Amino acid sequence: MKKLLDTLSNISLVISASCLTVMTAIISYQVVARYFFNSSPAWSERLSLVLLAYLVFFGAAVGVHERFHIRIDALRNAVPDGVGRAFDIVANLAVAIAGVVMVIAGMQLTTTLWAFDIPSLGLPRGLALLPLPIAGGLIALFSTAQLFESFSDRSEETR
Repeated sequence: MKKLLDTLSNISLVISASCLTVMTAIISYQVVARYFFNSSPAWSERLSLVLLAYLVFFGAAVGVHERFHIRIDALRNAVPDGVGRAFDIVANLAVAIAGVVMVIAGMQLTTTLWAFDIPSLGLPRGLALLPLPIAGGLIALFSTAQLFESFSDRSEETR
């Protein structure tokens, strides 16, 4: 299971890195076209925003898997280890629930807006929202795996 989760995380990281690279190229092209040729392409800004959504959501999923997402450790470190682990369980549960909400709301948004095009790109508007349910599913999966890991670590300590 760990190998599958690591593979999904690596795929998400590649998607995020690719989006960042393509965004950088598009924005560079847009700047050169605007300032040197006085002709900025209409599609560049919108495509960069679409890529930004993929970059952020897939990057957030990797953050959950790698446990480098934002959290406040001051309180967790100030309490005894058992209470700190309870905090970890509650935090992972909250992140898993947020991932499920992302899946449900993201699917509703994506399917509702799929029929409408992004005018400057000619692509379905739902395509820009597609990373929301996919990354939400990954976030829920990664945090649920961490929940099971927390419980298995706890059961091993009681033996």
